[in-house]
Amino acid sequence: MDVQPDGRSEIEVLVIGAGQAGLGTAHWLRREGVHDVVVVEAGGVGQSWQDRWASLQLFTPRRFSSLPGRRFPPGPTRSPSRLEMAGYLASYAAELGLPVRTGTPVRRLARAEGGFLASTPSGGIRARHVVLATGAFRRPRVPEAAGGLDPAVHQLHSSRYRTPEDVPAGPVLVVGGGNSAAQLAIELSDAHEVTVAAPACPRFLPEDVLGVSIYWWLLLSGILNAGASTPLARFLRSRHEAILGRQLRGLVRAGRVRLVPHAVVGAAGGSVRLADGSTERPRTVLWCTGFEPDTGWLDVPGALDDRGAPLHAAGASPVPGLHWMGLPWQTRVNSSLVDGVDRDARRTARRIARAVAGQ
Repeated sequence: MDVQPDGRSEIEVLVIGAGQAGLGTAHWLRREGVHDVVVVEAGGVGQSWQDRWASLQLFTPRRFSSLPGRRFPPGPTRSPSRLEMAGYLASYAAELGLPVRTGTPVRRLARAEGGFLASTPSGGIRARHVVLATGAFRRPRVPEAAGGLDPAVHQLHSSRYRTPEDVPAGPVLVVGGGNSAAQLAIELSDAHEVTVAAPACPRFLPEDVLGVSIYWWLLLSGILNAGASTPLARFLRSRHEAILGRQLRGLVRAGRVRLVPHAVVGAAGGSVRLADGSTERPRTVLWCTGFEPDTGWLDVPGALDDRGAPLHAAGASPVPGLHWMGLPWQTRVNSSLVDGVDRDARRTARRIARAVAGQ
């Protein structure tokens, strides 16, 4: 018989992932009266934040970095650091007494009689309901062009970057047009000749408007909570990611960073070819090209589309008993923000509570 980590053979709800989405859902499950819950995490609570680059600051102010039931504590900076965020998640789980089991990676999730079976190194875990809160995009995405570069060109994805010491002397090509590319280009510009290759001309948003954080304006205007299917949300999704803050724009105007608004389309030897036909010859290429679905461990027919991406309606899988949490645009514009977890977690918990009550 498959045995749970606490010795039982079956639980009601298994939450996979102890990040903000999984912890927020566990909190609301308890509030909805569902107590037979276990949260499993491959590493430690907050590990994904600890594993990012050393100088990382969240884009959101502290007010917009809180989970339900606990305010993010004050600090010396407007936005939390990665270590502050990791510490907040760990203390959140501990203070609320959430049933988290760390060091328990799920190697495979499959259908089983009465629900699902999660295979872990310490044994199988059976559950009637499973919440997939591992994050939809966990595998670094690197363009095929990377394979054409000579080994003498140093390459790394933003997920592997930690400090400027990871980058050897010489010109750096930062590939990407989002906030990660902007933050790392700014950091590297102190000691390197930096070129940013973005797929389009970036849009730079101010951090403050009339002395107030732009996030308050986005909240008060209704943009942050706009439904994922509204015309506004569809318009926002059709555009490239906006960069919060104008420091990179200032460096470009001052000639300290070079910006080329063209995507990388190929590479050979020591040259990277851009969409306009021009080439770059960097010593290092830093791929800030995002992530893609990592769902190879999910062996549940009907849960994924042909690309391996989640199938869902507001987080509810077409597979009964399976639920997604923490997806970008899950229900609203801010579903992927820490503060945006609250409503989605509450909705998911209520859906599970209704199903449990009807069993």
